[in-house]
Amino acid sequence: MQNVGAYGQEIVQTLVEVELIDEDTGEVSVVPASDLGLGFRTSVLKRHEGSVPLRSAVILSLTLELEERADAARPVAGAQLRTALGIGPDEEVTLAWIREQIIAIRRRKGMVLDPADPDTASAGSFFQNAIVTAAFARTLPAECPRWSVAPDPQPARVIPLDEYVGLAPVEPRPESDVKVSAAWLIEHAGFGKGFRLPRSRAALSGKHALALTNRGGASAAELAELARFIRSRVAAEFGLVLQPEPVLVGVEL
Repeated sequence: MQNVGAYGQEIVQTLVEVELIDEDTGEVSVVPASDLGLGFRTSVLKRHEGSVPLRSAVILSLTLELEERADAARPVAGAQLRTALGIGPDEEVTLAWIREQIIAIRRRKGMVLDPADPDTASAGSFFQNAIVTAAFARTLPAECPRWSVAPDPQPARVIPLDEYVGLAPVEPRPESDVKVSAAWLIEHAGFGKGFRLPRSRAALSGKHALALTNRGGASAAELAELARFIRSRVAAEFGLVLQPEPVLVGVEL
């Protein structure tokens, strides 16, 4: 429902259509991806904090268009993914190898379910990485990790020789928005991994500052209290209000 994405790729890049059942009428319909308003962690189906979805429906099935790669090694598109995997732009690897490496990365962050590891008792990343203007990003410390969200560049324009007058038109290029690391902002607002409020059974993961974990018997109210405290401190320190990624039901921050 939220155009899930990681390591430089989002579901919007492969989604063709979804089969929906309307919550009010029970009617089943097939809707193309272009009608879902897919953006960063959002769609017309998602319930954002303090709002209702533009379309109340449940996803029954979806259709993806995938490239058939078999066992062949290929270069990896996307600098963010290559950085996470520690490979160069010309290095070729298999999808199976990429899968193994990403699962290992997620396990080190406590994001692979393990009943013996309390850091995995979470809903994943609780706060979204924020999308901000380039101007706002410049107000943050230079050390804060950030990634441009500029669209792919337009293909080069070919001007026929008989139309060329000695000067090629220059298209204006507005500054791209920037995605900034919520985990970095949380840690540098004073919250170390494992942080918890006094007498609370909710705590930040000991491995990843974006995950709010249940250390045993924590209530939704305790998790919300911790989230509110973190969000208010980050806002006071950096002027940015973090948005929750999970859908909250019967709970307010």
